[in-house]
Amino acid sequence: MGETKLQELSDRLEAALTIDEALAGAALGEINRIAAGEAGAFSSPDLDSTDRILELIYAMLPGWTVSVKGKAWQPNGHWTCSLRKTSSRDSDEYIGIGRGPTLPHSLLAALLRVVAQREG
Repeated sequence: MGETKLQELSDRLEAALTIDEALAGAALGEINRIAAGEAGAFSSPDLDSTDRILELIYAMLPGWTVSVKGKAWQPNGHWTCSLRKTSSRDSDEYIGIGRGPTLPHSLLAALLRVVAQREG
């Protein structure tokens, strides 16, 4: 998938209160493509699991800084996540920022944005 398509998928994840079958299929297809089994097989329920998405981030971006901000509020906690290689300087080549109604959505969007930048 190209950079534009990954950005579009990130946008769709950020906008979704729930992940429907079509969005799950697109997201799982990309996870399987970019991760190649690094964090184990993913299924639709994993897309709403903060722990599973963090496992994927840890596998793909070891040592990166994960920053999150949001409200423990359902259905829309207005979560923001940033992924950076370092937290001590502002010269990171790639930075992933994701926003979404749930923490897993924002984490996955941020990860896909890092991948999009790398592939772009």
